[in-house]
Amino acid sequence: MRERFLERWMNLQVVAAAVGLLAVVATGSETTTGGRTTETLYGPQPPLAYDASAHELTPFVPRGLHVWERQDIEREIRSRVSVEKRRRDMDVYYYRIGHTLAYPLPLANSPRGEELPEGIRGIRYPWHTWLSWALEERWRLLHVAWRRFGDHDAGALLQRELAALSGWENFCESKDGVSLSAAHIAACLAQALADRDGWDAEKLRQARSAAETLLERDAWPWFERKWPDGRELKPGDLHNLPVIALARAAQLARVVGSPRAEALEARMREVMRAWRRHRVGEARHTEGNAYDGYLMNSLTEWLEGQPDRDKLLAEGRDAFASLASQWVHLTLPGRTDLHAPLGDEEPEMPFWQTVLVRLAAWYRWPDSGWLARRFPVSRTPAACLVEAFEHADKLSAGSAPPKPEPREHPHAISLRTGWDSADILAAVGLTRGAMGHLHADAGQIVLGWQNRFWITDPGYQQYRPGDERDFTVGVEAHNAPIIGGKAMTRRAPRLVSLQNLPNGEQRAVIDLTACYQGLPTGASVRREVRLLPDAGPAVVVRDLLQGVGRATEVRTCWHAGTHLAWAFRQGWARLSDGERALWIGTFPGTVTAAGLDRHTGSRGPLTLRHTATLADGSGERWWVFACDERGAWEPPVEKWQAAVQKWKTEAVE
Repeated sequence: MRERFLERWMNLQVVAAAVGLLAVVATGSETTTGGRTTETLYGPQPPLAYDASAHELTPFVPRGLHVWERQDIEREIRSRVSVEKRRRDMDVYYYRIGHTLAYPLPLANSPRGEELPEGIRGIRYPWHTWLSWALEERWRLLHVAWRRFGDHDAGALLQRELAALSGWENFCESKDGVSLSAAHIAACLAQALADRDGWDAEKLRQARSAAETLLERDAWPWFERKWPDGRELKPGDLHNLPVIALARAAQLARVVGSPRAEALEARMREVMRAWRRHRVGEARHTEGNAYDGYLMNSLTEWLEGQPDRDKLLAEGRDAFASLASQWVHLTLPGRTDLHAPLGDEEPEMPFWQTVLVRLAAWYRWPDSGWLARRFPVSRTPAACLVEAFEHADKLSAGSAPPKPEPREHPHAISLRTGWDSADILAAVGLTRGAMGHLHADAGQIVLGWQNRFWITDPGYQQYRPGDERDFTVGVEAHNAPIIGGKAMTRRAPRLVSLQNLPNGEQRAVIDLTACYQGLPTGASVRREVRLLPDAGPAVVVRDLLQGVGRATEVRTCWHAGTHLAWAFRQGWARLSDGERALWIGTFPGTVTAAGLDRHTGSRGPLTLRHTATLADGSGERWWVFACDERGAWEPPVEKWQAAVQKWKTEAVE
């Protein structure tokens, strides 16, 4: 079904382009950026398959770098508001499990258990979370239309739906509890109740009643259980769910003048100090790009309302700079809205974009502002659109792009030549944190070029038992060596070297030894990654294994982006998008078609497996990923044989 869905939309793109009507969703317009005319789409996009490639291939996002102007943001907001004002049902796509459920508007009560399917057997599925995401997106659009553009019809809809919350029996999946859905609802109530002008008196009373119920019945008892005073906060305490709930409860309590505000605010300040300390300290605290953004979306909106915000921003500068760096440097060349799918990375969660706009405006950071001004407008959440509209003059559209130098991040390394489509990104996993939903993916390589991730990763973990879970977190989920049938299980990589060489080459060396359990005493596993900008460009990988055991089998599994076409020539594999090619070669040995397979749990990517045996337990293997703009059919065998032979004679750390 997923392939048919993408094929249908790709066919629509071709047909629409032929007749000059690419804007098939809502109203379209042409904008001129950088001396060329491009098509800009306005309005909501259709739901996409739970596969990173679906977002890369969608025809509703232009490829390459395009600078938006303030009027583009306003036009997008107005178009989305127009859709929301016509909406009578709230359709929610639960992309993780492929369900779409409908809810009435206004929603007079929270969904009851008998109205919901099972989701995943054996767990209480968080149906309310995705519902609250959809409601918040809608309510933020109605709010900005009412308050910024004077749309009283939008304001009336917003008041009616927030007032209806007073009839909800619970704001999450269980009574007397707090979850992400309660946090999102608290955020929307806090935003709307901050300004009482223009409210209908009765609807204002009902909305305030809902806010007070959420705080007194749900948030405060939960807070007393979850956040006891006097305990030092460790990285594990900073998981997105409790921190988001705390931040939003504190924000709401402050807005409505709750007697609980002082205690909630004080604990939230402790949480922020702990996050700042663990982010830049030895713990290197992170939950990956998507979930760092999810957490920080709430924390920074809470922070924005603090009377001493500027002092807190000064104290948190280094920690926030670390966040901005990973969001800027791990984006896909040609698609500033997508990140390398390392760990638990979900393109359906663009909360980080809102945070990056805030940070760029607060700190006037040119790199962050440069990237934010090149977000595809159709792929930004409502909160980001509002921030961009308000702070467009603080985002440096005309500055130079960030310097494409090697960067270490808490969970990854980025090697890249730039940000436009023709540039290349080699993102390498370096997860060292303890957050449970991240992966043991040190050394995992994701290669981005020409608006696609050619060498990719599932980018998520399926919680439902079965083949898909095995594909996402099983033995063959990542492309680091599988040694004697065992993949790494520990998050203990050591970055040995990260270099930007005078010839433009970028190089990283990672010791992976401690990531594997059960290796012989004295064993060593290292992965070296080289990015060569003037060789096509190309990425070269060297795996060096020593003392891992006689006659040990070493397997390597490379996942390629969905819908890239495979071919095999002269011992090399060829990946193609129909115009360009990526050649994959290995030394010693060859790559054969017999190694290509589709894991039964894959939602799209095919897997190229390679197996070799180390007779004496030691050896090295070179992998070459050579980009070919011309899409030639002859592999660059001799060129890379000579290069690898030369490198073998060099001393390597």
